[in-house]
Amino acid sequence: MKITILGGGSWGTALAVHLAKKNHKIQLWEFFEQQAQEMQQKRECPLLPGVVLAENITISSNMALMLTGVELVMVVVPSDKVESTLEKAKVHLKSQPLILCSKGFASGNRLLSDVVHEKISNPLFFLYGPTHAEEVGRGLLSGIVLAGGEGKEELKQEFESGLLKVELSDDIIGVQVAAALKNIVALAVGMVDGLGLGDNATAYIMTKGYSEIRQIGLAWGGKDETFHGLAGIGDIIVTCLSEHSRNFRVGRELGRGRKLADIMAEMKMVAEGVTTAQVIPVLKKRLGLELPLLTAVYEIIHKGKKSQELCTRF
Repeated sequence: MKITILGGGSWGTALAVHLAKKNHKIQLWEFFEQQAQEMQQKRECPLLPGVVLAENITISSNMALMLTGVELVMVVVPSDKVESTLEKAKVHLKSQPLILCSKGFASGNRLLSDVVHEKISNPLFFLYGPTHAEEVGRGLLSGIVLAGGEGKEELKQEFESGLLKVELSDDIIGVQVAAALKNIVALAVGMVDGLGLGDNATAYIMTKGYSEIRQIGLAWGGKDETFHGLAGIGDIIVTCLSEHSRNFRVGRELGRGRKLADIMAEMKMVAEGVTTAQVIPVLKKRLGLELPLLTAVYEIIHKGKKSQELCTRF
């Protein structure tokens, strides 16, 4: 199968490496021309050092070229770039399936699926779960969820291997909500670590965060089993407890007393939870929920509150 991946960052590259091992022909689109050229020449992504790009992976910043004659398209850009990327890509798309891998919300505090459907009519699927790029790129055992309607069983066969287990779901709302909001909980857990509050506090914050994500997901129309599975609690665990987690690292530095602007200036990759946290006041009002933990993170990130206030709010 000829597959195009839109987004040459760490996760897009890790997916390319995995799919290339299954003998697919991979077209990897990278926004920045210089980086695309370097990746093509050096056969390595700077965000995944040591992970070699196989010869059946082609990297380019030419979107028209990368989308020519492909059978499947995957969108792996940051969530705030999904709309602009698809606006650019849609003139090159045919009727092939599209898999969304970006984690976050769209403009107007909407699900990404809503804005994608406004731009294209292609069959739409979602690939989410506890899968750090650093480990998938190295071929370590992982599990992920593919959500969508008719056709997901066939797509599963193109992805699954002995080291990447794929579970299926029809809950496109629940997987999107969980994927976006777990990053905010990871910020909170990072703050707990930075403040030196210990394992008990970590367990407390993770449990409260999981409960609030589940409340939001169910109120939005998601299914309860989603939040008990890989796309829910599984993704929360890996994002909150791993050194690979950008959101955890940002939260930890905040807990140590550093300013957000200074932390973000050092980041080579996007910490999605920082942007996603802005949706919490809207969701509280729209869904009629309290959300004390997620609200506390929002106020620390965007309203200048101190990290020490995290555990005094509820």
